[in-house]
Amino acid sequence: MSHCDIGLPQGHATARAVGTGVIVMGLAAASAHGSIVAAWNLNGIDPAAGMSYAATTGTGTLDFASIGAGASVLQGTTLGGQTGELAGDALAAIGTVSNGTALRLDFETTGYTDLVVSFATRRSSTGASANRLEYWNGLGWTSVLDFASNTTAWELVTLKLNPADFMGTDFAALRIVVDGATGSTGSIRFDNLTIAGNAVPAPGALALIALASCVARRRR
Repeated sequence: MSHCDIGLPQGHATARAVGTGVIVMGLAAASAHGSIVAAWNLNGIDPAAGMSYAATTGTGTLDFASIGAGASVLQGTTLGGQTGELAGDALAAIGTVSNGTALRLDFETTGYTDLVVSFATRRSSTGASANRLEYWNGLGWTSVLDFASNTTAWELVTLKLNPADFMGTDFAALRIVVDGATGSTGSIRFDNLTIAGNAVPAPGALALIALASCVARRRR
């Protein structure tokens, strides 16, 4: 079994990672990954009111203008959400008209390392089944993960981002491209999109930690 197959429920299509990213897909919630950089619970999302949605935790923007008329709202889930949040709403891409469209996440990476992206997803039998996660490398979009989504229950997709790929800047962009829908009413849903990472202490904080360590050693 390759590392890309870890956690895949029986009968699921194998996901693919590019580079050193690690994929964990399953029906159980993923373990916590440090601090929340940006998270979108999508509750109250309304395509009729606008095609962007600000992060509900942290700072970032979800833009789904590309989905256009295919964007809709369906029942959400608590899978991958933060403690105490309601299932609420989920963003859905409906029908073959949504094939080739995308939802985009923009967020700030300053002060964080070891970034991880996760999101809950499910689809109908005729919904988008040939989907991918991409990142902006400064010149174009690069694919890092292919996934199909479960047709019977919500699942959580988690990917550890390779810092060598695009984390050298203060801002980053990811997008989820949906494709492969075969029916006009087929749907794929997304909920609880999260970017998490380990906070990097400020230089002053590091100096204080070093000083405290020296004092502790002297007292011994």
